[in-house]
Amino acid sequence: MNIGDSDILYSFDRARLIDRARNGFMRIDGLTFKRARDYMDKYSARDYLMQCPLDLSTKELVSGMKDYCLQRRAEMLEPYRKKRYSIHGDPIHHLYIIGNGFDRYHGADSTYMDFRSYLLKHNDFVVKMFELFFGPRSMMNNFDDYNDFLLCLQYGRKLPAPKNTWAKDYLWKDFEKYLSELNRERIFDFVDENLPRLYEDDENFSYAEYLGPIDIVADVVSSCTFEMQYQFHRWINTIHYKKGFRKNMLYLDPNAVYLNFNYTLFLETEYNISREHILYIHGDRRQKFGSLVLGHNVEDNEVAFDEWVHKHKNRRRYRPNLKDKKGKYFANDKLVYLAFFLKDMKKGNWKNPIRYYAVDHIEERLENYYAKNIKHSNDIIDHNLGFFESLNDLKEITLLGHSLGDVDFPYFKAIVENVRNVNDLIWDFSYYSDNDIINIRRFCRHLNIPQGKNVRHFKMSDIKR
Repeated sequence: MNIGDSDILYSFDRARLIDRARNGFMRIDGLTFKRARDYMDKYSARDYLMQCPLDLSTKELVSGMKDYCLQRRAEMLEPYRKKRYSIHGDPIHHLYIIGNGFDRYHGADSTYMDFRSYLLKHNDFVVKMFELFFGPRSMMNNFDDYNDFLLCLQYGRKLPAPKNTWAKDYLWKDFEKYLSELNRERIFDFVDENLPRLYEDDENFSYAEYLGPIDIVADVVSSCTFEMQYQFHRWINTIHYKKGFRKNMLYLDPNAVYLNFNYTLFLETEYNISREHILYIHGDRRQKFGSLVLGHNVEDNEVAFDEWVHKHKNRRRYRPNLKDKKGKYFANDKLVYLAFFLKDMKKGNWKNPIRYYAVDHIEERLENYYAKNIKHSNDIIDHNLGFFESLNDLKEITLLGHSLGDVDFPYFKAIVENVRNVNDLIWDFSYYSDNDIINIRRFCRHLNIPQGKNVRHFKMSDIKR
């Protein structure tokens, strides 16, 4: 055997070891292929595996790799630990958490429905595309034919915004949640309807024709979200407090720090809170355009995807066999079924290899969308680790105008995990309606906060100056 052959064998053995480590990681920790791969890539696990003895057992391999990744994670987080928060050098005892209700109390038109109204005046095409592509009851469900859909895209800027009651009542109310919920069913359906019925080796086959319907959807969604980010930042800069708001201003503890979920600067400009005592967790309007955190997920995208599959797997259209108009059964050939519900890709009723390749292309476009536009809460927490680790001596938390939505739950969890005497922590919740009290109780159960003397409710008007 010459030297070249031995190098090839060594590379092959090393590749098999890396595959063995990843597969063992998936099995031991119950991870999907993508989550295992992404974790290993994030912490450069390959560097460790390239130096491991080839005869290590899978268990030893995975254990050593995880230790290496934890060490790499600690090294990567170290710069984010450096910015610590304090009150004139003393530990933090009081934390305010500021939500949109705080700005609304002062008369600001700062709801996502207000943002929709702004968009209708400045770029209503974004509204149409958002209501077309996003959410489980998106406007895509109103199209029976792909050509109607294309006409909507072509002439969308000239058509009036749809009167979509569900969108107004739910889609825009939970804007951040639904920004991460592309209607994958309808996207696959429409692409499938317009895929060329040609085979790759046909003389008339065109890759441009094949990629056309996929690129149309991907480009519209991408441009929509880019424009959404731009217009959102412009809208934030227009928000102001209602005339006469100063007579309703609140008493705020001057010796506290602030976790601000709003993008506005009113804590600084109207309440004279030092910028050094405020963390704008999603950014503020001073930042460059496009840098504000607009869409973010509670869960990993794969967790949300698994929940979607579980919810829809028993629907009639996603069963392995369907019945045609004559009552005869045939193997399900819907692209959505083949992409998400088929257990063995080799046994699918693909009809045409083009449809098999289309699944990969569409999934790649969707994955690129999520990677570019959806921020993970855990990453945001990591990048502000110094703030959360400064809360060890916290004694009281006051929440002003926060909706306590699930999308922000990871931030509250990070706070609790860093407080030394969490059972003695006092929680003061502002509320507006009886429904808010119900949400507070649900939130306390979710975070394991005992509902006793340490949990208090008040209306913001109760703490006016």
